[in-house]
Formats: sequence, structure tokens, C-alpha cells
Amino acid sequence: MPTLAGRNTRTITGYVATLLDYPRWVIEREVDFTECHLSGGFEAKDELCASCAFGEACCWLNSNRALPTPDVPLDKLLHALGAAVAYLRKPRQDESAHPEQCECDACEWLREAVGFLRTHRHKA
Repeated sequence: MPTLAGRNTRTITGYVATLLDYPRWVIEREVDFTECHLSGGFEAKDELCASCAFGEACCWLNSNRALPTPDVPLDKLLHALGAAVAYLRKPRQDESAHPEQCECDACEWLREAVGFLRTHRHKA
């Protein structure tokens, strides 16, 4: 099944892993680690991480930076996908409202990911 990333996948977990490529790319691009005392690492108990504007995105990125292996449970991948959808749905300061049938990469990805989650929510 061809995806936005142009790859073919043969399994549900492979498809979800492919879907996670786009939010990984977006978050890596958006999060500014230049002032990070952990150089982009995330530590839940660290006070600076807890108060950082990029905390949520940084936490997600550190949990999902590497491509998932085939043995990662589907429910973990679906959770990561759901969190990525929630993050990408949040309005950005530099972004104007998108029309309902917007064809930008983010809107296309969101439609694909939300559709997948809707049809596979019972499989986790």
C-alpha cells in the first residue's frame, strides 16, 4: 500500500511505522534544542524539561526517534500515532487556519492517520 512517504508496507505495524515518519520529521524540524541543557534528551523528572515549551514534543520525539522494530506491539505504535495526531492538530503561532479540504502535507497526513486510527481502534 503506497503511503505519503512513497513506501510500500505489507503489515499494519509497518503501515503505522511509516505513518510515524511524518510527525517525527515535523517535530525534529520544530523543536529548538540550541538552549537545551540535555541536548535534545528528555528526562521526565527534570524541572527544566517539565517547564520547557517543547516538553511534550521532545518527550514524544525521544520515545519515537528511532524507527520501530517489527516486534514493537501494535498498541504502542497506535498510542504514538494518537499522540502525534494530537500534537499536529494543535494550532501553531506561525500558521494560519487551513481550509476544510486543505491539501498541504500536514492536513493530508492528519486525514490519513485519523482515518487509520478510526478504522483500527479495536485492534489494539
